[in-house]
Amino acid sequence: MSFDWANEAARQVMERGGLEKGETVEGRYRNLADALGVYLDDKSAACRFYEYMSRGYYSIATPIFANFARETGLPISCNNSYVQDDVASMLYKQAEVGMMTKHGAGTSAYLGDVRSRGSQIRGGGHADGCHLPAKLIQTAVTSISQGSVRRGNAAIYQDADSPDIDEFLFFREEGSDIQDLSLGVCVSDDFMNGVKKGDKKRQDTWRKIMRKRFESGYPYIVFSDTVNSNAPDVYKDKNRKINGSNLCAEIALSSTYDESFVCDLSSMNALYYDEWKDTDAVELLVYFLDAVMEEYITKTDGMPFMEHARNFAIRQRAIGVGILGWHSYLQSKMIPFEGFEAKSLNVQIAKTIKDKAIQASEQLATWFGEPELLEGYGRRNVTLMAIAPTTTSSFVLGQVSPSIEPLRSNYFTKDLAKGKFTYRNPYLANLLESYNKNDRDTWRSILEKDGSVQHLEFLRDNEKDVFKTFSEISPLEVVQQAAARQKHIDQSQSLNLLIDPKTPLKDVNELMFTAWELGVKSLYYQRGTNPAQEAAKNIMECSACEA
Repeated sequence: MSFDWANEAARQVMERGGLEKGETVEGRYRNLADALGVYLDDKSAACRFYEYMSRGYYSIATPIFANFARETGLPISCNNSYVQDDVASMLYKQAEVGMMTKHGAGTSAYLGDVRSRGSQIRGGGHADGCHLPAKLIQTAVTSISQGSVRRGNAAIYQDADSPDIDEFLFFREEGSDIQDLSLGVCVSDDFMNGVKKGDKKRQDTWRKIMRKRFESGYPYIVFSDTVNSNAPDVYKDKNRKINGSNLCAEIALSSTYDESFVCDLSSMNALYYDEWKDTDAVELLVYFLDAVMEEYITKTDGMPFMEHARNFAIRQRAIGVGILGWHSYLQSKMIPFEGFEAKSLNVQIAKTIKDKAIQASEQLATWFGEPELLEGYGRRNVTLMAIAPTTTSSFVLGQVSPSIEPLRSNYFTKDLAKGKFTYRNPYLANLLESYNKNDRDTWRSILEKDGSVQHLEFLRDNEKDVFKTFSEISPLEVVQQAAARQKHIDQSQSLNLLIDPKTPLKDVNELMFTAWELGVKSLYYQRGTNPAQEAAKNIMECSACEA
């Protein structure tokens, strides 16, 4: 039946994050579909899109669900600003970040071209390095609320070889006045090769990066040469460099002083891959995201300090179709995450989305034309895929597994406005039922084991493998799947790693080098059982970037 996925828990979350007073979930999705129909001048497309949404094929990004096809609010909230090496640029970009924050965005900024601390400046005196723009950005996002409810979020990116890298890595530490920004480091091939060959300075920086990730989950890592060597053809042809990423480390787009990147995200639900793979569901989502981009361009016309974001939207029209429900899909078919079949399906799903998305963008170009940057390329959108984090979105979509990562637990509770919601893995429940063990005692034992089933002696080994939790799955497997998938994704992936804090540093170092060598573009949080890591993640988690 339609909207089976929209259970009471999902509806509670949507009521707080997008539904207007008196509006139903079904009514809101009908509005979204109708808006696509108007954009395409095709009522049948609107009907199909609504049907696919009702079946749970899509996770519509939070800002789109809340603001698209309405008079107020921007439907896209994933932004980045490029900061030039002058005070005027820093002040303008502070205002830009502030305005983006006001309109609900999760923002980011690349600081790598700001001259380092102590450098001479024109007129006498010495530069403050990356600290000055970082302080300005922090002031903007912590001073300006989003809908009078919560503060904004921003990530700042710095090059690993910057003379300021030690100061940058001290941000968020006790004694630093930069406490409220997410941190990302851009790592070049030269840097990684230097670490490998024994460059003392680079080895010291690398150790600090790994230690900080152990302690707090930060910094994100962007392998900058990997990102740029695998950039869209038009970027290579026109010498457009990708600097840093976004708040969630999955965006790989160019950003210049007068083009602040903006990306338009939503995800395909892998749980229903077998249903949608032979339909036009992916194509319709691409058409929909292009319609959302068009509305963003219209709404930002004349909006103060949004000119550079609007420039990017007009000239590049970047979108990012993602994936969620990957682990749920495997469990629904009783396939272990670490099995050979999972490796094959992983690539198959990413390739299917890529191929269909390219066809859709080419079709859009014939209908509506190419944007300025893509003139002569036969596409409407500079990029088509990006794997965003989907913690809240996955919960809304019937509690499927988030994004591309394994479930952290087979049994947990979540606080909602109308009480606690208890999640029991439905595929595990079906298996337990077959053993006549779907009872309170069994579930209590699972809860006591932090959601694990490895202690259940009546389960077969392959069944235990299917229901391994994130902490029970090798991080190397997660990295290898990401690398295989990356070959079909033009942007990047919000790739979380769950690593036991007791893991030797040399093993983590080997994992990081493997990620780089296999072609992974970026690494998001490094999670563990460290309370400081989890606190930082909860504080900085941004629903604006979810898809």
